[in-house]
Amino acid sequence: MKEKYMGKLVGKYCKIVTREPGEERASVVTGILKDVDHEKGVLMIDSGQSLGCLSITTVIAIKPCDQEEKRV
Repeated sequence: MKEKYMGKLVGKYCKIVTREPGEERASVVTGILKDVDHEKGVLMIDSGQSLGCLSITTVIAIKPCDQEEKRV
């Protein structure tokens, strides 16, 4: 994804779809996007489980959403 678009989503609640190399199915993480480090190639996200890192290269899509849209 382009740098200018990801920077606008910092601090917002987002749904992030990722796919690891070698896996067939994608996984979804929802949480607040805390930081984007383009030099290291990682996203910091604060989800309901914990604070974590995602590789930018594995991100398929990012969609801002409301916290009420959480799915169980």
